[in-house]
Amino acid sequence: MVALMSVLTWLKKHLHSAFHGNSTLERQADLAAIFHPAQMPDIDLPTNQAYPLVTPILQADIYAYQVHGLLTLEGKQTLDTLIGNAGFAVLPEHAASFNGLLTHRSRATSLQLNQYADFAGICVSLISNDKALLEQLIAFKSTLPHPWESFPDVDPDTLGSLQGNIDFWCNYFWRPYWLSLSAAERLQYPVNWQEFSDFH
Repeated sequence: MVALMSVLTWLKKHLHSAFHGNSTLERQADLAAIFHPAQMPDIDLPTNQAYPLVTPILQADIYAYQVHGLLTLEGKQTLDTLIGNAGFAVLPEHAASFNGLLTHRSRATSLQLNQYADFAGICVSLISNDKALLEQLIAFKSTLPHPWESFPDVDPDTLGSLQGNIDFWCNYFWRPYWLSLSAAERLQYPVNWQEFSDFH
């Protein structure tokens, strides 16, 4: 079982890096050429944001903001509407795998979009320097698929240390979402998933 989980972890990391480009250095060089200092938008980020969070990229030579999250299909459809209304080119299908650059129809701004279906939802990673879009994304709020939808065969009461897919899901998607919720919103989840979330 441990060996299987190690293979799953490796596979997820391999697919993740393949999805995001050939190498970190190549991807960073490409992004630095697109997202340069002259177009870095001046945006006020609120202290408490809804999920998914808009955050500045903390890498040298890349001047943009990013959003990374797991969305329900409804949340992804809303996100796509925001992107389209902001003036970006035609988007891929809501749940289709995609990794590419979208250009604005009238402004010299860009949107690097990566998306793929997993965990009963749509995993999205986007980078943009378009101020109007980013301000809409700050106000955007989405939920994740319920944990029991992402992992229908998992009993949270039996989970100790996390490995494989559930570790990736918890670190990259569930924990940021859980931390963004109010106390009242957390109470809407079953007690065993509340305890899992508070512990992990």
